[in-house]
Amino acid sequence: MPMSAIERKVLEKEQPILFIRRRLSFADLQRTMGECFGALYGHGQAAGLAIAGLPVARFVSTGPGLWTVDFVMPLAASAESNGEMQMGVLPSGPVAFAVHHGAYDSLSETNAAIEGWIETNGFAVGGPPWESYVTSPGETPDPADWRTEVFWPLKS
Repeated sequence: MPMSAIERKVLEKEQPILFIRRRLSFADLQRTMGECFGALYGHGQAAGLAIAGLPVARFVSTGPGLWTVDFVMPLAASAESNGEMQMGVLPSGPVAFAVHHGAYDSLSETNAAIEGWIETNGFAVGGPPWESYVTSPGETPDPADWRTEVFWPLKS
């Protein structure tokens, strides 16, 4: 599995975000991701919001049917909600963290490894996990060069 070692990190401060929540099938994830990130970043640019990070997908719930996913734009400061774009935060505190190397279709293996590491090391999941997309497929066409940071909040 192409990933860095899993480690426990502490995120020192909450990250303000603007996000769009969608309920969707796994088959619709990539298309919806593109639509939502386009809407978020277009709105952010038009509204003059200070963007403070890479695009993020937070997986509120997953299952064999529909998933609930937040498509997230990190901000330097809080902003107003706007229609389907909601204000929120990525939490501070302890997380299980790894960097996934490669195509998105093998991210489930990295997430499964992190979840197993959490159980093996006596931790408990403290909230929905998220993925931060370090490389853009539009700018880096070879999936072997893609990097995704994966965060699983831990109970303190």
